[in-house]
Amino acid sequence: MKKYLPVFGIIWLVALACFIWGAAMVYYDIFPYRLLMPPFRQVIAFWKGHPADNRSLVQRLQDELILNPFAFAMNPLPFPMQLQFRPVDTSSYRGPSIGYLDQARYYSDTSRKEYFLIYGGFISEDTHWAAILISTEGRVLRGWSMKPQEYRLIDGGIGLAISKTGDLATNTYGVLMSHSWCGEKKWEAKQTKSPALAGHEIPYSDTIYHHDITYHEGRFYTFYGQEIVSVDENTGEIIERIHILELIRSARDQNLALFDPRFRDVVLFYDVHRMNKSNWHKIVVPDPFHPNKIDVLSRDLADSFDDFEAGDLLISLRNLNLVFVFRPKTSKILWYRYGLTSYQHDPTFQRGYIAVFDNNPLANSGPSSRIVTLGVRDHTRSTLFDLRIWGISMRIHGNFEFDDDSNLLVVSDDNNGRAVVGYLSGKPIFIFENRVESGKNLRLKNITRVSPHQVEEWSARCN
Repeated sequence: MKKYLPVFGIIWLVALACFIWGAAMVYYDIFPYRLLMPPFRQVIAFWKGHPADNRSLVQRLQDELILNPFAFAMNPLPFPMQLQFRPVDTSSYRGPSIGYLDQARYYSDTSRKEYFLIYGGFISEDTHWAAILISTEGRVLRGWSMKPQEYRLIDGGIGLAISKTGDLATNTYGVLMSHSWCGEKKWEAKQTKSPALAGHEIPYSDTIYHHDITYHEGRFYTFYGQEIVSVDENTGEIIERIHILELIRSARDQNLALFDPRFRDVVLFYDVHRMNKSNWHKIVVPDPFHPNKIDVLSRDLADSFDDFEAGDLLISLRNLNLVFVFRPKTSKILWYRYGLTSYQHDPTFQRGYIAVFDNNPLANSGPSSRIVTLGVRDHTRSTLFDLRIWGISMRIHGNFEFDDDSNLLVVSDDNNGRAVVGYLSGKPIFIFENRVESGKNLRLKNITRVSPHQVEEWSARCN
């Protein structure tokens, strides 16, 4: 202990000297008083707030981060192919002012005329998240800024869906919102607890809308906390709720041990009748399942599956490496695959098979994101596309679209602020880089195709 006394003595003397100098700096106005006082006064003013501003300190801190232009910027890795990127064309743009939009870059071979709706970090006046419509010619045509009345999260959320009439649904800042194709906000879904939770303490994460959004027959499907919800496309009112507890009970009734590993209170877990919506979160580990996608089987695709029917739900639980099909009207789990994907996102009904964005972050060869196909009648898994070909390797994000007729794959690369469209051969036909300055991109959350016919029809309604 004695050998450390000189060290402690030096530390104490340095601290005392700093204290004395600080006091003298304030009292006698000596260096570096004039350098430090302006930012210090700003910190004090921010701490105290303004009488006309009723936001809490936490809310003001959150807003400052949200509105920081580069709060969600990253240094992207170069695209692995030598391609000629060009500035986007904003001469025909209609929508809210978006800063740095003219800095964005794109690549296109222009052999196909397509339109893409891209959602992510775009800097508007009072929000950091927006969506743009861009053509394969690089023309940015429309824009939508996403700003709810009250923020629930800092992040933008990954959810984006378009209704049959062109309404956009997003879950920016944890708030489910709908905007018309022409740009007006139509509604914000209410942050309401399930009636069974009234008067009970529940985790904050159970009071936000999150992850993917799917549109099906007049409803948007997404997650509200631990519930699957479908909301009316015109009003945002919740039409139907399915709590994760109902899926747990369904598995129990079918003697399927799919959810067991995530429970910490074994006594309550085994007594299924004592589990309910108000106490179940006390039984499970934090973020037990991390639901991140619901896909609804459409009538068009239902005929390509022998054992599924229109309205069946394909659900992803990231923290269990589990994807499964659930039939709401009978409360039955019809199909599941456990462990064939890792930290997966965006399972999707295709024509006779299921495709998944397999993040695969713990592969022996290193993180290797890929699109995989899962057999419905057997336990086969095959790689549809190795996303590393396009420099995409995401551990905890990911969404895609794949067209069985054209073999066109559409992927959002959140880690690099880039969206890529191309064929399974690896040939890209369109790439968008959300650049704000050289070597710096803003995050992208989602991309979806919009047909030329839809763009023409929906845009004709706008002034």
